[in-house]
Amino acid sequence: MRTLPARYQPSGPTVHGGMSSVAFCMDKVLERPVAVKFLQATTHRRRMDDELAALLKMRSKHVVQIYDLCKFSDNYIGIIQEFIDGKDLFESFAPPNGIDGYYRQLWQIASGISDIHAVDVIHRDIKPNNVKIDPEGVIKIFDFGLARDAGPAAATVGFVGTPGFAAPELYATAAKFTSAIDVYAFGATSLFMATGDLTPELKAIPPAPLPTGYFGAIRIPTGKNGTALSAEVVRLLDACLAKNPNDRPAITEVRDALARHLLFDRHQALVVFRGSPSYLNAANRAIALRFGTVGSVDIAYDGLKFAVTAASGEVYINNRPVATGYQLPGCCVVALGSPARRNNERVFITFDVSHPEIVV
Repeated sequence: MRTLPARYQPSGPTVHGGMSSVAFCMDKVLERPVAVKFLQATTHRRRMDDELAALLKMRSKHVVQIYDLCKFSDNYIGIIQEFIDGKDLFESFAPPNGIDGYYRQLWQIASGISDIHAVDVIHRDIKPNNVKIDPEGVIKIFDFGLARDAGPAAATVGFVGTPGFAAPELYATAAKFTSAIDVYAFGATSLFMATGDLTPELKAIPPAPLPTGYFGAIRIPTGKNGTALSAEVVRLLDACLAKNPNDRPAITEVRDALARHLLFDRHQALVVFRGSPSYLNAANRAIALRFGTVGSVDIAYDGLKFAVTAASGEVYINNRPVATGYQLPGCCVVALGSPARRNNERVFITFDVSHPEIVV
């Protein structure tokens, strides 16, 4: 008999699925709605263990949180988790609200996947159906029914996934899978979020590669016109759908690129040279640093990054020689004069970038 603790009062019907059932309840102690997912501990033990391991590790703004566990005498386990009201992104699809709105959606999904990968877990079923927006506008990934820890033993026999969003390698007889399958699914989800559909290539079984530069032809509605994606975002989204898993970027790289574009022209760097502070930002885009004939460097801000635009002589950043095009890390020390010189023959400039938060 499955009887939940008295604190969980049923508030709606139980929904039954192929592998599990979900009951909606009110937590009377904390006065919040919860979803209770029931999984049998025998037939689907592997999947149950994987989902529990994934959810127990998650502490992410963009991934549903697990609150409690209940064990029952009939070999079932109840997972008490965060309840997100409303429809998923597939059911509630609407054209993106401008380019920033599109980037913001993708950034939130990429952030959730990044948090999942940070604890060495693979979701394995990223798709719009498994993503919801909470009442505060925060996007959250849910349904870890296919999740399992990454590692040498991460393999499955037979296809497991959702056609259209499943990476090509998952169609192999004995599929070796890595975090790259979530990156592929993110790329497919990004295409769906832009157009409301998938291409025939992605719908094929197994999926076929998209034409080179496919995302470059997409236009996001902006007023009466459409806006193209930035070249950097196009490159990364195209790469997400690469046939070879090794050619796909890490999801953190995609997340960080989207963040830069969302924060366009809002970064600021504090530069302290010989005790005198100055700022690089949208109002003051370039600075020239000189130390006699020893070395000189020009640094500029293009709205996305801070980079060396000219360098001559002995120029080092964090004790490494640099040249034109070098992108400065968030915090660093610029030295004019090589490490072989005595300290009084060198000057040091501190460079500290402040990154505003993305508000959702």
